[in-house]
Formats: sequence, structure tokens, C-alpha cells
Amino acid sequence: MLIRKWLLVNTLTICLIVGWSFYQGSSSYYILSAKIISQVAFVLFLVNVNMYFVLLLIRKGKDRNVKVKLAKISKKMMKYHVAIAITAVGLIVLHGSMMISVHTQQLQNSKIVSGIFAFLVLTILLFSGVLRKLKASGFRRKFHYRMAFIFFVFVITHIFIM
Repeated sequence: MLIRKWLLVNTLTICLIVGWSFYQGSSSYYILSAKIISQVAFVLFLVNVNMYFVLLLIRKGKDRNVKVKLAKISKKMMKYHVAIAITAVGLIVLHGSMMISVHTQQLQNSKIVSGIFAFLVLTILLFSGVLRKLKASGFRRKFHYRMAFIFFVFVITHIFIM
């Protein structure tokens, strides 16, 4: 039951973001393609963030069968965690460069500024991931999780800011 709610929240989040993007509209196909690129990056980021919840369900869950299934899923997913992250970062850089090239005269715009701050938080998140990969520790693991959720907040702010 908890997994269904979790999947529902993810689906609703993606639908809300795509819907908001269409509601805002686009002045050109170039901007529309930049938005679509960012939405793909967001979905990839969401897949990686969901690893935290999979691992949490494994630790805190009560049903052994569910825990075993989730452990098998997480084992497969963790192999692609870094590749998914690198792909998402590449798409984010492409999105940012496309949007800045269109809005060169409006770099003080709240949308651009929030995107730059989100990117700065992303660099810290990536650095924490590299540190965690080099030498895993409880502090580095928690720091990486915290940075992922802080980045999530910055991204949501960037998406919904006018």
C-alpha cells in the first residue's frame, strides 16, 4: 500500500510539473525544447532520489517479501545511479545554457537566478556524491541525502517561480 502511494506521489509530481510548463507556455520551439530537456532531467533526478525511499523501505519495512523484492530492485538500480546522475546533469547544463542564451538581457530575472542557485546546489550535491563514492561513511551518506533534498527544494522553487 505504501509503495502505491509513493508511486502515486511521483506520478502526480511529474504531471504537475509538465502541466505547469504547458500552462506557462513557450514563446518558441527552442524554449519548449529546453523545457522538455529539463523535464527529462527532472524525471532522471526523481529516479535517483527515489533510491533513498527504496532503501528506507528496506530498513523500516515489516513485510519480508516486500523487503526482498525492494532489495533486488535497489541492487539493480544502484548500478545505474551514477550514469543516471551524469545524464541528468548533462541535460541540466544543456537546459541552462539554452535558457541563458535566450535570456541574455534578463539575467536578473527571478527564474534565471533561481536556476543558477539550483545549479550551485547541484554542484555541491555532485561533490558530495563523489566524496561518498571515494570513501563511504555515515556522515557522507547523510550529507549526500540532505543535499539531494535541498536540491529538490531549489528545483521545485525554480520550476514554480514566475
